[in-house]
Amino acid sequence: MNTEKFDVVILGGGNAGIGVTGPVRRAGMSVAMIESHDLGGTCPNRGCTPKKVLVAAGHALHEIERAAVHHISVGKPKLDWSALIDREKDLIKDIPANLARSMARRDVEVIKDHATFAGPNAICVGDRRLEAKHIVIATGSMPRRLPIPGAEHMITSDEMLSERELPGSVIFVGGGVISLEFGHVYARAGADVTILEALPQLLPAMDVDAVARIQTESERIGIRVKTGVSVKRIEPANNRLRVVFTHQGTEHMAEADRIVNGAGRVANIDTLDLAAGRVEHGNGRVAVDCHLRSTSNPAVYVCGDALPISPQLSPIATYEGDIVGRNIVEGPKYSPDYASMAT
Repeated sequence: MNTEKFDVVILGGGNAGIGVTGPVRRAGMSVAMIESHDLGGTCPNRGCTPKKVLVAAGHALHEIERAAVHHISVGKPKLDWSALIDREKDLIKDIPANLARSMARRDVEVIKDHATFAGPNAICVGDRRLEAKHIVIATGSMPRRLPIPGAEHMITSDEMLSERELPGSVIFVGGGVISLEFGHVYARAGADVTILEALPQLLPAMDVDAVARIQTESERIGIRVKTGVSVKRIEPANNRLRVVFTHQGTEHMAEADRIVNGAGRVANIDTLDLAAGRVEHGNGRVAVDCHLRSTSNPAVYVCGDALPISPQLSPIATYEGDIVGRNIVEGPKYSPDYASMAT
C-alpha cells in the first residue's frame, strides 16, 4: 500500500467538511476529502432541502384550508404525491455534481470511499494510505438505532423522501423535529398519523409553552399524540405493521402502513476506528477543546455532528468548518460563539 501525503485530510463531504476547505485552500494547503455518499451530506440530499419541498406542499394545503376565513370558496384540494416526490428529486439531483465541480475548482481531491484511521496522522481509504499533518472529522450523523425487537421494520426520513406512494397511515416512534415536520405533511396530505414519544412532552429540548401550541395544532389537524410511552416491539400484522407499547402501565397496540424511526440522529463515527487514531470519544461524540481540536490527538480537529457541543444544524456545521479551517492555518486560536449564530 503506497503512502500519499497531504496537509489536510477531511473525513466527510457535507457542510462541515466543505466549510473547512475555504481557509485551507486559500492558504495553499493540499487537501483530500473522503466521502462515501453524495457530496453535500444529509442536508441537501436527504434532509433540509428535499424536506422543504414536502413542507411547502403542506403549507399550501393549510392555506387552502384557511381560504374560507377570507370568504373564498374552493374545492377540496388533491395532492399528487408521486409528482411531488418527482419535484423534490428534480430540485436536488444536481447538487452533488455541482459541489464536485466546486471542490475541483478549489483543487480538493475528492475520494468516494469509506475511511478509517490507521494511526494518529494516517487514514486508510480503499487500497490507499493517506498521511496528513491535520485530519478533520466531519462525518455528519445518521438515524439513531432503536434497541427494540422488530426495529428492522421501521423506515427513516431517508426512505420517506423517496416513497412515491402516500401511505394511508404512519406511526412515528419519537416526538422530535423530524416526526413533527413529516407528521404534519403526511396528515395534511390525508394520511392517518400517530406520534409516540417516550418523554413527558414532544420536542423535549424546546420551550414548554411553544411545544404546547405545536401539540394543540397537531391534534387539531388529526395527529394522535401519546407521550410517556415505552415501545416494546414492532411486528408484522395483517399486511401492515403493529407497534406494541405501554402507556401509564397498560399495554396498547397500534397498526399502520409505515412505522418511522423518528428518534433523532447520532454522530456517524462508529466505523472510523477512532482508537487507531488515538482520538478520545464518549457518548457518541469526540472529546474536543474550545478550539474544536481533539483533546487526545492534536492533529485531529472536529466539526459538525460529532462535536459534543454542536446544535447539529447545517449553518452551524458550515460555521464550525470555517473555524477549524482557520485554526489549521493560523494555529488553534478561534472558538465558536453559538450565541451569535442565526439559524
